[in-house]
Amino acid sequence: MQLVIVVGLDLSLTSTGIAVIREGQVALERIDAPASDDALQSWQRIESTAQRTLRQVPAGALVVLEGPSWGSRFGKPDERHAQRWMVRGPLLACGHEVVVVSPRTRAKYAADDGNAKKRVVLATMRARHPGLTIRDHNVADALALAAMGARSLGSPIDGEPSKQQTEAMGAVSWPTNEGRTA
Repeated sequence: MQLVIVVGLDLSLTSTGIAVIREGQVALERIDAPASDDALQSWQRIESTAQRTLRQVPAGALVVLEGPSWGSRFGKPDERHAQRWMVRGPLLACGHEVVVVSPRTRAKYAADDGNAKKRVVLATMRARHPGLTIRDHNVADALALAAMGARSLGSPIDGEPSKQQTEAMGAVSWPTNEGRTA
């Protein structure tokens, strides 16, 4: 029997959400970093957050990473891309399977609406997982991503999928289970 470990990552320059699902048990984490407009401090923040995030990923985990919001013109997109690659690159180099899910697909899975606002996703995830303390939308997004990954591996944590969740799952290129080991 295969050990199922999934990590959902909602990377952020100021508050990264992490959800780890191991055999149906969920652990949620948030990594905070102070904002800065100074280039060197921004680089150090990105590097530190990436390293702290990587330490949260168990060996053998399927990692589901929220992809870029291509329509965003604000929020330091260049720095966010750097952070994404500082996490994704080492994960790939260590042999992790990394699946990138668009923000709209994540929102559709989390709240049955690809245009759902952050507050709606947060409220929906809290309602679906009342036993968990979901601190903010970053953690809610990470949990939605991890839940998608767990479902893709045949170990859902959130019951029967809605039509919209099934559509969201179909929009993602999931790895096959063949050859997966933990």
